[in-house]
Amino acid sequence: MTSLTPEEEAYFRSERSVHEQKYLAGDNPRQQSGFGRDERDWERYRRPIANAIDCDGTFLDIGCANGLLMESVAAWARQDGHAVEPYGLDISESLVDLARSRLPHWRERIFPGNALLWTPPMPFDFVRTELVYVPVTRRRDYVHRLLDTFVADDGRLIVCSYGSSRPEGQRSEALTDALAAWGFRIAGIHEALSDHGFVTTRAVTLTKGTA
Repeated sequence: MTSLTPEEEAYFRSERSVHEQKYLAGDNPRQQSGFGRDERDWERYRRPIANAIDCDGTFLDIGCANGLLMESVAAWARQDGHAVEPYGLDISESLVDLARSRLPHWRERIFPGNALLWTPPMPFDFVRTELVYVPVTRRRDYVHRLLDTFVADDGRLIVCSYGSSRPEGQRSEALTDALAAWGFRIAGIHEALSDHGFVTTRAVTLTKGTA
């Protein structure tokens, strides 16, 4: 089991507090999942994650918030002909409680925990995460840990980066340069573009082994 430095513990406390304040104040499921646009744009800008799923299997959403993404990915995958069993993990117990209340039929599949420390009950065929969930200095180790401990032998890790759809907003991270430089095997890239032509959602899939 890895351990956290005092600085890393402070990082996670801050992240948990910020997300709880923002997400729990939302008045619709999308806002409670950190998304401020309408339902159409939710599918437009999150569907690339489901596009990375190419077979039946289990799907773990790390940072699941209120559970909307795990719910949506299962529905979108089903439209594409794949049966996906969704699971969720979030560092905030308050958000886990919200997800369990929204999705009582999946409450036993939604877990509180920090992915840097948490031990999954089983390997998953597909695991979604973001690098911003951990301090910059732990990103490479984090990806290694997910591939080694969370992802099934023939599974895929889906690393996401989100940016603003507005021209003046923050851009999504490229991801591929860093992941390739760290020696990870990139299996695919799925993206959604804004009306202005820049990438708003990027989902990079990794498989086990080195590039």
